[in-house]
Amino acid sequence: MRKPFRFTLRKKVFLLTAALSVALIGVSVTIASVIFNIRIKNEANELCRTSAEVLSEYLETYDMLVTGSGDRSPFVRYYIDKLDNIYKDNREEILAMSAKGAGEEEFAEKKQYFQGLTAPLFGGGGGFGVSYDLLSFRNAYAEIIEEMERMSTIDGVISCELFYYDEENGNLVFLCDSASQNDLDYLFPGSAIPAPDSFLRTVRPDDRVTIINQNDEFASYAPIRLDGVTVAYVTFEYSIDSMVASQRTFMWTLIGIMLIATVFILVLALIVTDRSLVRNITALSEAARSFTSHMEEEEIQPVTTDIRTRDEIRDLSDDFLTLQNKVIVYSEDIARKRATEERMQAELAIASKIQLQSLPDRPLIAEGICVSSFIKPAKEVGGDLFDYFVTDEGKIFFVIADVSGKGVPAALFMMRGKEIIRSCAKAGMTASRIAQTANRELFLNNREGLFITAFIGIYDPADRTLRYVRAGHEQPFLLRNGKSEKIGEESNFVLGLFEGTAFAEDSLEIREGDRILLYTDGLNEGINKDSEEFGYERIRSVLEGPDDDILDRLYDSAARFADGAEQFDDITMLLFEAIRCRSFILKSPKYEDIPAVTDQINEFVKGYDPDKTAELDVILDEMMNNAISYAFTGIRKPRLEICVRILDGNVQLTLTDNGTLFDPLSAAEPDVGADIRERPAGGMGIMLVKAVADRISYRVINGQNRLTIHKDLRPDPVTG
Repeated sequence: MRKPFRFTLRKKVFLLTAALSVALIGVSVTIASVIFNIRIKNEANELCRTSAEVLSEYLETYDMLVTGSGDRSPFVRYYIDKLDNIYKDNREEILAMSAKGAGEEEFAEKKQYFQGLTAPLFGGGGGFGVSYDLLSFRNAYAEIIEEMERMSTIDGVISCELFYYDEENGNLVFLCDSASQNDLDYLFPGSAIPAPDSFLRTVRPDDRVTIINQNDEFASYAPIRLDGVTVAYVTFEYSIDSMVASQRTFMWTLIGIMLIATVFILVLALIVTDRSLVRNITALSEAARSFTSHMEEEEIQPVTTDIRTRDEIRDLSDDFLTLQNKVIVYSEDIARKRATEERMQAELAIASKIQLQSLPDRPLIAEGICVSSFIKPAKEVGGDLFDYFVTDEGKIFFVIADVSGKGVPAALFMMRGKEIIRSCAKAGMTASRIAQTANRELFLNNREGLFITAFIGIYDPADRTLRYVRAGHEQPFLLRNGKSEKIGEESNFVLGLFEGTAFAEDSLEIREGDRILLYTDGLNEGINKDSEEFGYERIRSVLEGPDDDILDRLYDSAARFADGAEQFDDITMLLFEAIRCRSFILKSPKYEDIPAVTDQINEFVKGYDPDKTAELDVILDEMMNNAISYAFTGIRKPRLEICVRILDGNVQLTLTDNGTLFDPLSAAEPDVGADIRERPAGGMGIMLVKAVADRISYRVINGQNRLTIHKDLRPDPVTG
């Protein structure tokens, strides 16, 4: 299913092309602007410099022919000499008048003053009283002004002026101005201003052609030299505003052209991308979706695409077709392997069931002894074994063993070892003879080098002695009077590796209340996520705790310790208990069975406090009624097992059934104060049991309900 928004390839191409185009426009405009600015400034510089130099050279020619040998008379020298006298005589007043504002009234006043001041030079026409030099000057002045005005018509020229420098007083005294005499900024001949810092700092030190750039205005200064001495200066002021305006026009035109080019490139890129890339990729995507949608079909076929380009897309299409064919082959191979694995799993499940069925499925209770077991294979089939039964001589035989290795080979070796040991025990052999015979038989044809560690025990009720052989197996724990210790310090060699091994036998006197725990190394060597072992001390702490459900509590403790870490080895345990026990197995239990079982249990606990015994009868009656009434609905082969253990007046009553899993302790207690007609049915029996029992617990064991009830049958102590 497609998502509502996707950043498609078309969008990416469009945005990428647009971004590149915008970047190209920006870079182009920036580069063009920088180049244009440099060019404008260079041209303005050159124009100012050239204009000033040309006018300076032009003016110098009027004073080069001072000998009168040419047709031109001196101009600059004559002009400065005449004007300087006027300036010196009126300097203070000239400076004050030159500094007046540029308003029309001030300009009129200024004009009248300077025209009157320079009237000897410029006033009146030719005629009597006018010398030849003055007439020549006036003609030269008119020609110079005309030339300056002509040069001022160049685009961008603001003004053209001629002045000399009064070094003594630091003033610029103006000789000529190309501006109109009616211009408010006109500099009248004879006017003067203090020399600006830019002139003193850049022009005066070298007296050569100098360009001063201030923002977008340029001012050029060129000296006029006579006889190698600078006598005056010509200056041009130039503005690049018109050039900047033309630059802006050029830039906008450039941007417009680039935008048109961008649109064209975008359209072209989209067309090319769509035809050569997007359509083909879309076709590949549709083919991939079509192929994956048919993956669950029995006969999956590859999906082809009609891609005819001669580029990497065609290669991708060919590779995709190859991939489909390989996926088909791989899927078929996986299907075959899956079928094989499922068949193997089914076979292993059957093998596991057969293996577990070959082991005792319920505790052995005989001659004041109870032997119970627990097994949890790490794999489908395991390499641990245990067995127990009463021999023909009335002795109790039991064995626990662990086969080296894992899986099917270990399970098969285990089955072989179990049958050998069982047949030897049935034949009445001692523990040492059983070990010796099993070792010899297992050694034969043991090409894989497997071996078995085992603890073989035979208990004789006649003398209450346990005789046993420990063949490389874990040391059992003996729990006596609430304290646990290991037994069987000396160990024999393992079974199955060497043919002629001898096996020594040990013995232990069994007292009432003794418990012996036997286990495989899957218990004590079980690890958690930090690779820490469960260890013997944790086993000891569980043994020295509450005395009920020892095997289940050991496994639960090990599972909590593992905290989710994988179980790498089988866990098998046997518990040998020297405790008075009775058990009852009821197949298809009925209400009629309750009195018979109750009578037998009363006989078993005879001699204890009658009131406490009566309470035990109530517990048994309620729990059996509850199981028969509710547990077995829909169960084909109902089964109820009752086990009673008694030690020092403490009774442990265990009821195990294969009915529907249900925890009776989790049910809400009825409201005894409510009207009996409105109160929901049920709940009173378990409430009564809770009231009279000392302790009660519920567990699920091997898929069955197990309810354990403890009751102290001894009389209550008399208090004063």
